[in-house]
Amino acid sequence: LPSLILLGIGAVAGGLALAPLDAGSPQTALGDGPVHILPFGLMGHVRELEHTVPMQVQAYNAGDGAIHLQGMDVRTVDGTILAQIGLGAERLLGDSGDLLDVHMMLEELPVDISHRRSDRMFIPIEEIKALDPSQEAELANQIELKISAIRRAGLPQARNLTFDVNLAQLFPVNAQPGDEAVMDVNLHFTDASGKLQTVTHSHSVELLAPYLGPPTIWQQRYGNSRAAGGFVAGDLHVHNCRDQAIAGCPSCAAESFNVTGSFNNEQLRNQFLGLGYDFFSTTTHSYCIQGDNEFAQVDSEASSLDLPDFVVLLGLEMTNKEHGPQWGSDIFDTTCFLGGNWSRGIAHMGGHGITSDKPGGQDYFLGACDGPIRNQDVNVGETVAEGGFAIANHPGGDTIAFNSVDLFEGMEVNMTTGTEIWNHDVTSGQASPAHKQWWTKRLLEGKITYPFSGSDTHDEAVEFGANHTYVQGALNDANVLAALKNGKTYLSNGPFLYNNLSDNGGRELIMGDIFAVNASQIPPNHPVSIDSYYNTGTDVCTVRIYRGTVGDAAEELLAEHTNISGQGVLHTATTVPTDGTSWYRTELEANSVWKSAYATPCYIFLK
Repeated sequence: LPSLILLGIGAVAGGLALAPLDAGSPQTALGDGPVHILPFGLMGHVRELEHTVPMQVQAYNAGDGAIHLQGMDVRTVDGTILAQIGLGAERLLGDSGDLLDVHMMLEELPVDISHRRSDRMFIPIEEIKALDPSQEAELANQIELKISAIRRAGLPQARNLTFDVNLAQLFPVNAQPGDEAVMDVNLHFTDASGKLQTVTHSHSVELLAPYLGPPTIWQQRYGNSRAAGGFVAGDLHVHNCRDQAIAGCPSCAAESFNVTGSFNNEQLRNQFLGLGYDFFSTTTHSYCIQGDNEFAQVDSEASSLDLPDFVVLLGLEMTNKEHGPQWGSDIFDTTCFLGGNWSRGIAHMGGHGITSDKPGGQDYFLGACDGPIRNQDVNVGETVAEGGFAIANHPGGDTIAFNSVDLFEGMEVNMTTGTEIWNHDVTSGQASPAHKQWWTKRLLEGKITYPFSGSDTHDEAVEFGANHTYVQGALNDANVLAALKNGKTYLSNGPFLYNNLSDNGGRELIMGDIFAVNASQIPPNHPVSIDSYYNTGTDVCTVRIYRGTVGDAAEELLAEHTNISGQGVLHTATTVPTDGTSWYRTELEANSVWKSAYATPCYIFLK
């Protein structure tokens, strides 16, 4: 059985005033009474019904006394039992709503700080009030102190309950994409008087359509000429139970916001299979892995979880010290200051395909900013030397942004390979504007990277704009890493999108290619065509084609095609600049549904 979460009631040091629980606030995930099922860890979407996936809830007692947990069952709407757990009259103490106060405060923060994008109980995302970085840091500090006090008190008030769901049992045999299946999670307990009670949480899971494949014209042009392989979908930013402050595997006190329970990498793999994915990179925070021995455990685990149809890449979310001239500020400039690091902000990078630990931060309360923390160039250089590649994670915005832009370097000097432009955002179904803007600004400065995405999930596998990568040969770590490092990736939560660059002399760059050439070898106004291959299914979309040139103030929108549907290819004529490195890329956005796609550019690098 899952282990207890050790939480408790305790006053925060220094007499900190906490936001009181507002009885009038909407509690979309909660019912009446002191005992609740907190819905963290329930998948909201699946694509492939032949899998059994783990899910999780928390039994929580917000009352003043103790209850005794008798058991839990999970049923379909027609009463079919999906799962049952016996709990043996386990005693669960109440905390008078202390944990709910924490959850409400977390929901006051932007979602890229709290990671509370779904399963919100108090404040809808669209109603989050804007805070400046100092206000965010103040609130974050209050939450961290509160959770630290809860940890120290050590009273059990919440219980992780994990169960398996056979998706073929959850959905009817004739289920179609767009259908939702509802399951009821029933928690049975006896109250202080010995009376048997039941509290229920109903949860729906949506069946998504399979990802759309290449259009016929793409297959005719490329399918027969390439080595055996195909497009696979994956997530390059996945946290697991090592990134939990409480009841982790082991716990990581520096991840003080994460108290919702979580999954190990094997459980996440099985969830991603149900979501129709083929790989993910495990990216535990560097401050949650302390030393070579623990890193070796993560390495061994990742290797052991590979299947013929799924691979788990070894990665790490590296904490880097912000150094050199800064561009903007973020919450962690203030948070690090409050923790005693007077002149240190931090930034995060994904290191994928690595072979050694990358020190950064400490595994204790407020330890994320503490040394040893290395500069970005040290971590990136070591990652590249090991045959891996680095991605600047969630670089824009005001959370853990990438402010050391003057010293940031891309593939132009064999350093950082990618920028995470899509960090899971369920509110828009598209790349994060702040992160995409950061990426294009660096391109315009001559810092060349590929666009990537990552869910940044700290709970269950979630639907977002996956990395769709063309892998040649067998599905294994080496081939997936090679495809990612070579930019053979588009980002999408459904549609297919691909672009190449060709001229009338039969020369061609395929998506992700970087062609290095002397400017003197390019004729003036040399004509080229951006060929944008798409498959939108029945969705009606807008397709935009861009050209960018290093040194310009902004990218140039070359064409915008509206009311595009079905499959085909769009041809956009342009010329090659001779005054700077240039790139050519395509975006697609559905008109009435939350779907979009981003093709990796083709680059002409002027030597």
